[in-house]
Amino acid sequence: MIAEQMQVVPIQAHRPARRGDAAARPLLAPSGARVVLGGLDASALAAPAQPAADTLFGPRGAALAGPQGPLFVCDTGNRRVLVWHTLPQRNGAPADLVLGQRDFTTRDAGGGDDIDAAGMRWPHAAALDGGRLFVSDAGTSRIMVWHHLPETDGAPCDAVIGQADFAGADNNRGAYDPTAGSLHMPYGVAATAGHLFVADTANSRLLGYDLAGLDSGMAADRLVGQHDFHGKGENRWERPGRGTLCWPFGISLAGDTAVVADSNDRLLLWELE
Repeated sequence: MIAEQMQVVPIQAHRPARRGDAAARPLLAPSGARVVLGGLDASALAAPAQPAADTLFGPRGAALAGPQGPLFVCDTGNRRVLVWHTLPQRNGAPADLVLGQRDFTTRDAGGGDDIDAAGMRWPHAAALDGGRLFVSDAGTSRIMVWHHLPETDGAPCDAVIGQADFAGADNNRGAYDPTAGSLHMPYGVAATAGHLFVADTANSRLLGYDLAGLDSGMAADRLVGQHDFHGKGENRWERPGRGTLCWPFGISLAGDTAVVADSNDRLLLWELE
């Protein structure tokens, strides 16, 4: 999982270009985005908030299963995840599937019902691993898990992490202090090599789970950012250090490196253990 002793890579501060500097090379295609989703076209202002298969409202996260899809987008403001079965090839292409709502035209918290295996409040990030889909729903303090990629609108998830059951939605399961089995507004999620990584944002920590025994209510077995599973202090109530976190919002994995976006105005790079 993640080593407690991390190496922070220094980032060079921005400075104005000087005479003799090499010309900046484009990061992406200079012509701009090839396809725009959710807007009327590449130059349009934000679309109306009315949900539909081709609109977005405050999207916060996305995951691409492969070069040609499927594409999963956390349409946070509409309390749903939109799914394109294949990578869209034209502007405004409508989604093929919606999760978190019963159809494309509703945006009710919890899908219009009490929180259950299907509803969402603030989905912020998605991750894929071995045919499984993970969605971090910060509004219900849980990670929703589908063991197979969903095929129907409003498909319920198969398991949840952070709550004891599908009806749970309280921060830290209603307790003041966290445990290995609870979450408080998780905003980031990533998966690799049979392990799940969660940015447990409001508890200022990262949690790791062994997916071999994945089931609802499972406890984390790895921890970074706190001394134990009951701690939740920003930077452990200390000065920021190499092993501390303050409201981590995002996590990305590649090879043996984890990159964490930390609210101490920094990025942290850890080696996986």
